[in-house]
Amino acid sequence: MRTRMVTRSIAALCTVSVLASCAAEAEPARSYPSRSIDYVVPFSAGGSTDIAARAAADALAGELDTQVNVVNKPGADQIIGVSTVRESEPDGYTLLADGAGSSALQGLLPYVPYPWNDRTFVAKFAEGPHVYVVGGNSGYHDFDDVVTDAREDPENFTVGWIGGSSTSDYATLQFLDEAGIDAAKVKRVPFNSSGDVMRAVAAGDIDFGAGGASSAFSLSRTGELKPIALTGDEPVSELPDVPSTAELGHPDLDMQYWVGISAPTGLPADITNKLADAVRAIAEDPAVVDALDAVGLAPAVRTGSELRTDVQDEKERFTNLSERIGVAG
Repeated sequence: MRTRMVTRSIAALCTVSVLASCAAEAEPARSYPSRSIDYVVPFSAGGSTDIAARAAADALAGELDTQVNVVNKPGADQIIGVSTVRESEPDGYTLLADGAGSSALQGLLPYVPYPWNDRTFVAKFAEGPHVYVVGGNSGYHDFDDVVTDAREDPENFTVGWIGGSSTSDYATLQFLDEAGIDAAKVKRVPFNSSGDVMRAVAAGDIDFGAGGASSAFSLSRTGELKPIALTGDEPVSELPDVPSTAELGHPDLDMQYWVGISAPTGLPADITNKLADAVRAIAEDPAVVDALDAVGLAPAVRTGSELRTDVQDEKERFTNLSERIGVAG
């Protein structure tokens, strides 16, 4: 009898211990966030990703009732920013302003010092098109003019290139592939950012460039740049007269870029879900929608495993495009 009573007591204590342990593990999620969050942008301030991240940070601060600090960590093909987040504690207080350039495209770079998808994909909140541009004084009238000229003389056709580590580069590769232009013959001129590419096109230093839609806003207003197409099938309010590639009969020219949130591997599921719920809420905030529209983006929410699958598919798409036209970097 005494043995049975001791056994029951031990069992009861174990049950209490397990419940206490579960409660302790759940406590951080219930109280999260209890201090400010750092949202790391792997680019310099002022670009499309940075502006979108700042709009999201302001909205998340209100949704989560805590300060969200945007921290710029540019350099090394986004490796510096990604490493900063990967090496932090998986507690939800250091997050990455993620996108294709800091995830799927890193899977094509042989020098990335970590598994490219070793992270917690929390949520995507926005996406938008690239814009194809030529110089305002280039003599090109439209998209077809550019294609004709590049086909006839690819060796003297110059394009902006950001090292093969950006979606802008892959929008350019997609253009060359769709147009039947030999990408190996085209002259790729190196730049550090899509903003630099736009300025070079406007100055007449190169023939053609691609970048996130907002990278062309200011120079197109002055007439120094001539946007000839937006990738995909959606318009951009700041470029009202620019046709989409779908309208021009090229629906396969659909390269988009996106902005979202990821975290170190091991972020607890409850915190991941809480952040994903917050992203869903801010994507419906009219102020956020307006801020995204101002940089050529629109709300587009994907979370968790669905986002991870999308990013893996994106990586395969980049790989296939690179291999098909023989330009890997």
